[in-house]
Amino acid sequence: MPDPTSLPALAPIATVVVLLEVAAGTTVAAYAVDIVGKVGRGFVGTTSLICSGLMALDLLIEALLPSGTALLGAPLPSGAQASLFHWSIAFTVALLAYAFFCSVMTDVARRVVGAITIGFGALAIAKAAGAFGPSLGGVGTAVVAFVPASLVSGSALAGMLLGHWYLVAPNLSFRPLRRAIDIVFIAVALQAAVIVLVILTSGSTVRGELLWSGDAVPFWLLVVGSGIVFTTGVALLTRHFARIRANQPATAMLYVLIISVVMGVVPAHLLFFVTGAPI
Repeated sequence: MPDPTSLPALAPIATVVVLLEVAAGTTVAAYAVDIVGKVGRGFVGTTSLICSGLMALDLLIEALLPSGTALLGAPLPSGAQASLFHWSIAFTVALLAYAFFCSVMTDVARRVVGAITIGFGALAIAKAAGAFGPSLGGVGTAVVAFVPASLVSGSALAGMLLGHWYLVAPNLSFRPLRRAIDIVFIAVALQAAVIVLVILTSGSTVRGELLWSGDAVPFWLLVVGSGIVFTTGVALLTRHFARIRANQPATAMLYVLIISVVMGVVPAHLLFFVTGAPI
């Protein structure tokens, strides 16, 4: 049975999860693009600072979450929520340290600190799964929902920030931008595979809710239509513009990409919170 909790009441929880996913996923994508495309310390450090700002907002919302919040009728474990808050603080501090190392340390040192920061982000995602997963079918279920969403949203934001970085470094090769879009394709493919697997393995009641009953409109229109189909189309256009070195239209497409990803990820999490299906 769908959870009777109203969507406005679930919005703060969804916001906490999405901000954490975006910060962690963007850090991973920026790190990967730097390794593969040699984009440089300035972009990576700036991206890390932006992610720390997202985490500061995330921490504020976490601190304001009301006690006694329940998902699918089961209260959230307070100890796990506290652990999530502490690891979110640790991830934020690591992001700030990463930005500092990008500005003053060697490439080897900043990449080591970057890998450590990614580890803190992964632990924070795991703690989010530990805080919200037990009410929704288990920690593993939440991991299935959160990790692909983190990669999709993070790669999209990293791509948009990289598109703007060409204004700072106009002579930068377009190879890093193409690699960033490749990460978007991989992340969307993973998200689509998870959705198909979840639909095939869910019970008939949940499957019916998502495919043709009460939640079918947001599922097909937003989760699938915007989050998968439209996002893929926009990413293809973005990669075409990157291939022909047309930075302005590529950056414009990256704005559209961010919007389409958010329109897919946020409804997917809300549906997860009311059905327990980790789409």
